[in-house]
Amino acid sequence: MDVLKFQVRYGYIVIKRMNFGGENKMTYNYTEEWSREKIFEVADELVGKTLGEIDKSGWLEKKANKGKIGNMIQSDFFGIPANSISGPDFIHHGIELKVTPVLEKSMRDYTSKERLVLSMINYENDYKIPFEESVVNKKAKDMLLIFYLHKENMPVKDFRIIKTTLFELPLDDELQVRQDYEAIIGKIREGKAHEISEKQQVFLGACTKGQGKGKDFVKQPFSPELAKKRAYSYKVGYMSAYVRGLLRLQKTEHINVPKEKSFVEGIKEILDTYNERTASEINNMLSDKQSSNSKSFLFNIISAMFETKGSNVNRTEEFIKEGYCIKTIVNRLQSGKNQDMSFPNIDFTEIYNDEFEDSTWYGYFAETNYILVVWDEYKENEYRFIKYVEWTPGEEILIPAEKLYNKIKYMLDNNLVEVDNEGKSNHETWIDNLPKRGEFAPLQIRPKGSGESVIINLPNSHQRIKKKSIMIDKSYMRRIVGLD
Repeated sequence: MDVLKFQVRYGYIVIKRMNFGGENKMTYNYTEEWSREKIFEVADELVGKTLGEIDKSGWLEKKANKGKIGNMIQSDFFGIPANSISGPDFIHHGIELKVTPVLEKSMRDYTSKERLVLSMINYENDYKIPFEESVVNKKAKDMLLIFYLHKENMPVKDFRIIKTTLFELPLDDELQVRQDYEAIIGKIREGKAHEISEKQQVFLGACTKGQGKGKDFVKQPFSPELAKKRAYSYKVGYMSAYVRGLLRLQKTEHINVPKEKSFVEGIKEILDTYNERTASEINNMLSDKQSSNSKSFLFNIISAMFETKGSNVNRTEEFIKEGYCIKTIVNRLQSGKNQDMSFPNIDFTEIYNDEFEDSTWYGYFAETNYILVVWDEYKENEYRFIKYVEWTPGEEILIPAEKLYNKIKYMLDNNLVEVDNEGKSNHETWIDNLPKRGEFAPLQIRPKGSGESVIINLPNSHQRIKKKSIMIDKSYMRRIVGLD
């Protein structure tokens, strides 16, 4: 039997649903009587709860409902009716609720799963608004952020809330955010809103927003050319740096870049110091010597070039915040041993629940700039650093990535994935009908690892399948760096 028990605490109503046959669940009823401080005090009670514990109205079962987790917390916890009306969610206090997922890359080292969307860009009006009066600046002080831990290939109901906070734009970042905003506005004033790209900004992006099918283009004021619908957003890299500052217990590593240099200039200067040298020569020059027996020996040498004290250079504050990543490409003596470029494991739970533009895939290919460090195997197991190439994935990567993502999504939605495994001694050969190499070139997906530890359950059908990861064909990457 359920009984509603009403209490008055701190000037607001608390509604506790007392279920005498099971767990207690709490709901609030936000009103104008609340104080600003109490909004954040109440939000703190969410920490430690799973999304399934909060869901009282079946939000998590609404497959096609975009923003369902935010709507669920807004309505089922704070008692604020979910709607699509623009404006602050805590209407009496001008505070907006933002719920965003984070990933745990290693023990207590977190990263943002996706960018944080702030507001749609209004091409017809925003060019008239200075930064101080912009929606971007206003939301630098009036957002309640709720972070939940997204776990790869786990049910959404088991994701747990790990932090709530008032978002405050650090003073050190304000200048760059202002510059990013003015760069976007400048494009609008020049009649070039159709040329805006997320890669043109550093912290504050201009991400695409829409539903496809030709409905994602709108008018701009100074050109007859239609422009894609876009939204102001804090990019994945920037949000990752912000999240780490909130949640990471260990010291954040930094790279050794001259203060008078820009990030990219500093990276190039360091790489130029070691260019054309052998791996052995470079290792001898380093204060932090690397083991040549390690499978990641060549990448570890690169990290050591930047004096990261054993940390992965891509996990340093600067690389994360600037949205850069180093990848190695090895030109081997035996061409058959050259490898495709790999990315992290595919998270089928993500594909099933999230649209492409909210996925980690989008972050890999739409928001990240890469520095490709090329090693040449001049003798067996002996390598020379011969060049590095800056690479920003373009439409030739982003388009097939979106198509591949949506193909897998369609198959998951409709239970079309077929899996068969043939036992062979202690190893199993897993066969499935997911897209094969060549269907969405230059991208492909391939099984990863062996043994029982790499077997997961698909969402929806709950079939067991071997883990897979995304790859870019080696032939494509070799052309990018000028090896073919």
